[in-house]
Amino acid sequence: MKRAPFILILLILFTLTLRLFQLQLIRMDYYRGLSERNRIRRDMVIPPRGKILSKEGEVLAESRPSYSLIIYPYYLDSLEVKRLCEELGIKRNELLKRINPNFRTCRIRRLSFEATSKIIEKQEDFPSVRLITEPVRFYENDKIFSHLLGYAGEITKAELERFTGDYIMGDIVGKKGVELEYESFLKGKKGASIYEVDARGVVVRRFDDSYGKFPERGFNVYLTVSKELTLYADSLFSEFESGACVAMNPKNGEIILYYSKPGYKSNKLTEGISNIEWDSLRNNENAPLWDRVIAGEYPPGSIAKIWTTIIGLENNLIKEETRFTRCDSLLWIGNRYFGCWKKHGSLQLLDAIIQSCDIYFYQVGMSMTLEMVVDNASKLGFSKKCGIDVPGERGGFLPSKEWYDKKYGKRGWARGVLANLAIGQGEILVTPLQGATFFSAVANGGWTYEPHVLEKITDSDGNIIKKSRPKKISLPVSEKNLKFVREAMKNVVNTLKGTAYWSRLNDITVAGKTGTAQNPHGEDHSLFVGFAPFENPEIVVFTVIENAGHGSTHAAPVTTKIIKRYLTSYKD
Repeated sequence: MKRAPFILILLILFTLTLRLFQLQLIRMDYYRGLSERNRIRRDMVIPPRGKILSKEGEVLAESRPSYSLIIYPYYLDSLEVKRLCEELGIKRNELLKRINPNFRTCRIRRLSFEATSKIIEKQEDFPSVRLITEPVRFYENDKIFSHLLGYAGEITKAELERFTGDYIMGDIVGKKGVELEYESFLKGKKGASIYEVDARGVVVRRFDDSYGKFPERGFNVYLTVSKELTLYADSLFSEFESGACVAMNPKNGEIILYYSKPGYKSNKLTEGISNIEWDSLRNNENAPLWDRVIAGEYPPGSIAKIWTTIIGLENNLIKEETRFTRCDSLLWIGNRYFGCWKKHGSLQLLDAIIQSCDIYFYQVGMSMTLEMVVDNASKLGFSKKCGIDVPGERGGFLPSKEWYDKKYGKRGWARGVLANLAIGQGEILVTPLQGATFFSAVANGGWTYEPHVLEKITDSDGNIIKKSRPKKISLPVSEKNLKFVREAMKNVVNTLKGTAYWSRLNDITVAGKTGTAQNPHGEDHSLFVGFAPFENPEIVVFTVIENAGHGSTHAAPVTTKIIKRYLTSYKD
């Protein structure tokens, strides 16, 4: 019995020795790894996104340094959460929403100077937090260029499934515009930073870069869009609440001006906004999130008389000398009168375009079938996307026979539909970009290129990574008929009876066409398309000013001023 305690002690010592042998020798690598993970931390380093630059080489978007907090959810306790809320000045629930316990690290970006100073002063109170400097996106003139550039922000779960590559939650990605279209070039390559911490989580030392990895800056994207011309267009729109203006070089498809008003504060969106702020933007009656250049679908008004003329000439329904029932400002069609803005009398085709006579073109439209209108307009590029390298483009709308039958019944519509479509009213809708693209081909003698905003992409050493190579676009229109409509458009601006005569330029021959589109929600929209110089066009401008009235009164002078500014600024 006296030996029993001794044997028990030996068994306990043997068990302890065996356990120590297991921990220190057999499982040594495992526990060393745990220790290293507690002592050594590795953080992803966000690279600066590439710059976005204008036609003049001026920076429109760049990355600037800002303070951020890296939080390690695994080590975070309730006391530290309380301290963080106090120093950051936010509520507990708001902080916890931004911290996902399933992530290795979470980030709070764009700290104020005051919050940053407090965290630095009390670093020992925050073992689960590390303060770093990382790039954030900044936009020059953000409201003016917001629709073109878009913005960048933290990736969402839905976007994580959509994007390809090594993306994780917390990454910054392009959300709209050029930022989204050229995300793969702008994003750069992530780096890694390795450092040692003590038992309290305070950084003891940072390992040199041979242990980590430098982040690689994203490529620079050079655009064809002029910053100076865009700012000038914005000044011309100062008295108007909403509209769009797009300018294109017909010889190469370059978009020189891309302007949609109102815009939104893209710098604010990169910081992240609340659901209430999002709802305020979405529900704003002026629709600041709506890109009117590529997604604004408008009745073209009398601008449509140009392609109505082309369809009529190409199908031998009218000739240059064709006359119809004289214009006495009213024409009885079906069971009601259709009006014109003025008594024009008896006109031939050229004068009907110059004076924008509705009565004349009602009769041109009624000489066609709906299928002829839709098929030919589609061949001219309408109801189709133009293929611009900015996400979110829409294709406009051309109503078909089936569409009318479904809406009004097979006997519910008649010739008045064709009369309306011929003058750009009714159900036909076009985008400003479609108008600029079509008239670029008209101005250029029947061909142009797909519209694009990209000029080139370069690396940090200036080597060209990518250049724009747009497809050529051709109009199925005879040279004779194109020449006729070009001459007619020149006379619209440069003859006394022309609807845009008071917007002509003394030193530059501009050709164009006015449009006034009826708007069921308010005043008429004012439209104008113009190109110059007439002999060798270098710019086509399509302008829409919402709720402004006649095209000749507002859109025409804005357009010709933009044309003059461009030709005198870049062609001296």
